[in-house]
Amino acid sequence: MSWLRFIPLVFLRAGPEDMPAGWYATLAAALFFFLSGLVMSFVVADSTALTGQIVWHSLRDNAVDLAILTAYFWLFLKLTHRMPRAPQMLTALYGALGLLGLVLALLWYFAPVNTAEPTPMTLGAGLILALFGWNLLVLGQIVRRTFGWGVWAGTGVALGYFVCSAVLMVWIDGLS
Repeated sequence: MSWLRFIPLVFLRAGPEDMPAGWYATLAAALFFFLSGLVMSFVVADSTALTGQIVWHSLRDNAVDLAILTAYFWLFLKLTHRMPRAPQMLTALYGALGLLGLVLALLWYFAPVNTAEPTPMTLGAGLILALFGWNLLVLGQIVRRTFGWGVWAGTGVALGYFVCSAVLMVWIDGLS
């Protein structure tokens, strides 16, 4: 399965129903999501960090985020009795987030944001904030088209994922 299949999804020209129905595509999309997270980890890594540390933290963080993403949306699929749509929805989620993660890595590489000091909004920070909004829109669209819900419900569920993921990732990073 080609990652190019996710481009129309990110531009809201396709939905989860347009993704392959099998679990092999879901596994390929999960691998793509995982690898794009690995790329992102190297882009945002501290220049003084050792490569082994970056790889370890990236593998751990991406595995946890993949588990959170899967569990969060699996719960909604189970509660709404839409489990037959699971492979297509998960493929769409993994693929869209993987592709948008690569865009974020490019933005961060060319317009890094200084997270250590509070500064006025820079162009890079504004673009990254806009990309987060686009992430919400894309995930909200996937949720909306999977469950047949309205725009606000889809966006709310998508925002819930981002909040759960951020809180759990901060908590896990605090443990180490």
